[in-house]
Amino acid sequence: MSRRADAAPQRDSPGGADDLTHLEGQGTVQVYMSPSPSTVSFPPTDTPVIPTGAMPAAPADEAALSAEARLCVLREMMSEAFLCLDAHGRIREVNGRAAALLGVPAQELQGQEPWTAEPALAGTVLHERLMAALSTREGGRFLAELPSRVWLDVNVRVVGEETWVLAADITRRQRAESEVARTEERFRQLGERFQVALDSAQMAVWETNVATGQVFRSEGHDRLYGYPHPLAEWTHERFIESLHPDDRPAVQTQLNDIAAGKTDSYVSTFRTHWPDGSWHWLTSRARVLRDATGKVMVVRGALLDITALKETEFALQEAVRTRDDFLSLASHELRTPLTSLRLQAQLLRRLAEGQPQETLGSPKVQGKLDTTERQLRRLGALVDNLLDVSRIRTGKLDFHFADGDLAAVVADLVARFGDEARHTGVPLSAKVDGPMEGRFDRLRLEQVVSNLLSNALRYGAGNPVSLSLTRHGDKAKLTVCDSGPGVPVKDRERIFERFTQGDNARRQGGMGLGLYIVRQIVEAHGGHIHVEDTPGGGATFAVELPL
Repeated sequence: MSRRADAAPQRDSPGGADDLTHLEGQGTVQVYMSPSPSTVSFPPTDTPVIPTGAMPAAPADEAALSAEARLCVLREMMSEAFLCLDAHGRIREVNGRAAALLGVPAQELQGQEPWTAEPALAGTVLHERLMAALSTREGGRFLAELPSRVWLDVNVRVVGEETWVLAADITRRQRAESEVARTEERFRQLGERFQVALDSAQMAVWETNVATGQVFRSEGHDRLYGYPHPLAEWTHERFIESLHPDDRPAVQTQLNDIAAGKTDSYVSTFRTHWPDGSWHWLTSRARVLRDATGKVMVVRGALLDITALKETEFALQEAVRTRDDFLSLASHELRTPLTSLRLQAQLLRRLAEGQPQETLGSPKVQGKLDTTERQLRRLGALVDNLLDVSRIRTGKLDFHFADGDLAAVVADLVARFGDEARHTGVPLSAKVDGPMEGRFDRLRLEQVVSNLLSNALRYGAGNPVSLSLTRHGDKAKLTVCDSGPGVPVKDRERIFERFTQGDNARRQGGMGLGLYIVRQIVEAHGGHIHVEDTPGGGATFAVELPL
């Protein structure tokens, strides 16, 4: 019989159902129909067969062996299991390897169905596929697992009225492939978890092969440079071009030190320019791998986005500067009325000691008491502002809304400030339309009007101050106008921030809290405050409130 190295099953040849050739391929011996004219005759079902497992004694002349004896010898020499089933699925021939796999002596298998001789086979893939082959008279190849957990590569071939089954034990290969698959799955899961960790921390890893110029980078690497999707390639030139001009020399110095063998690790912090025009902070930690001669082969590192950290750092630095400025300013502002109060108290004491005839109702005493009262009011306003800022920051600035006449509130405040305006020599005029019924917090709106009038009298450089309250549909508009140096356009929004003052305000004093508190109160009433252009100079603060 001839042998051919062919892994694929062959179709039945036209030579007849009794022609055969033994095929050895992929570690198995496969039986298929041969187109050669040589034939081998098989005994009919009732013809005695050579007992399987009992190899015939070798005669002096091996050429004298019959074809059946040669076939029996060959079956027993195969490392594969071999079964020959008749049209009813009963075993006609079986070799020792098949009997060993089934765990049943070969003599007991003769004339039985495999799943009858070994009931554990019933319902398995091997059982189902062999039954399908017996029914359809079509062969095929498949993998099957025995109850003993042995994996077989099964090749089924229909030969005339018989069905030949050749099975190779591939348990080791199957287990190795399963272990490889499990290992690959574990690595895949680890990779996914690692990538999730990198993305959560806004990190990426990279590796540059200096010899080949190739750059490996993790999935999120390009996002740290502002690209929503990975680029086709990443180059050293692209990295250098993305750096901020002020950071580029320091990074280049580190790269030069690596090339010169001065360092094997480094930490670099730099700004990178995103395609959308924004700048972001990154920090890179890397190690250098060299060959035996000290030549750089690989640079491997991790990249972290620290933009939020830097912004927080800058904000904290600004907060510290603001705090220091505020403490300096507050100590000065609080000291001023306290110094004045101390001075007035000393003057009153001297007046009482040197001029005992002066009574509390005398003009001199009254003047000192008026000055004392003004300083106390100023001190009280400073303390109230500090308390209000603290309440605003904690969201506890209280409001008590009630129905009332806004015009009456404004007119009352103008009357109160009349004495202070006369004392400072500033003409104060007012035009109040009324009545204007609305729902508001009276004390808080008094605070708004008081702050605006106080600022106008303080910063108006002694020039006239005017106030007006008018109705515009369902809104009331309050304007306070002075004739001072005015507010530059660039400062018209900034002056409403905490601890912020214009250049003129710094010269006049104050803690930069009044306008901040005014805006919070106005916005809590659903209104809006802004600075308007003033014809002829000065500053006009306009407040719009819903009625």
